[in-house]
Amino acid sequence: MRAERFADCLKKLGRGPGLHSLILYGSLLRGDFVPGTSDVDFFAVLEDGTDPEIIIEKIKPVLEECSAFLNPVEVDVAWEWLSNLRDPLNLGYPYKFLTVYQRDFRENHAVLLGEDVVGIIPEYSLDEVLPKRLEDILSNLERFSGNPKMLHILTGETARLMAFLSGSSLRKDDVLRTLQQLGDDEAVMIYTAYLKGRDEPFNEHFLREFVLSRVGKMTENVEK
Repeated sequence: MRAERFADCLKKLGRGPGLHSLILYGSLLRGDFVPGTSDVDFFAVLEDGTDPEIIIEKIKPVLEECSAFLNPVEVDVAWEWLSNLRDPLNLGYPYKFLTVYQRDFRENHAVLLGEDVVGIIPEYSLDEVLPKRLEDILSNLERFSGNPKMLHILTGETARLMAFLSGSSLRKDDVLRTLQQLGDDEAVMIYTAYLKGRDEPFNEHFLREFVLSRVGKMTENVEK
């Protein structure tokens, strides 16, 4: 019903030139959206050569307006050119929802405008995508130095990846339960804080050490 409400709200936006598809995905479709804590996630697929700044500047205010009734912490609009979807791991930007978490994207998405693109995206094995994802986390750790908000988000993502690699789905309750089963008290604290409205009670040193140690362990397991 929420996807239908979005579709009705977006009628005034229309597909427009350059916008191949607009897709809603993530927790809202998965069923574990938490008002005031979760993002509303959109994926804009652009025709090749289209200027993304022009498209995003046009559609994001409408998406924020259409999402307001949900009280999201943020309205996130990722984008990619259509031709890059034939290999998002090596072309364009390797979004985690198109690579390591693509099964969740395939199962939990709704096309609001245009055409579905799932059939274009290759199905990668975890062995193919995990090393790149771990590299990106470490790269972002340096990139977000001095930015508490982004460091907390990155640390939460690290904990979620740990749970995912241990058999969890991406549902928040499943992630938390898996982290508890792993017996990683720090990961449980970090993820619990995230679920309580993205609290930021941890200092940068703690967050950096957590990411470095857990990514190190995941990397060791990849290399075995």
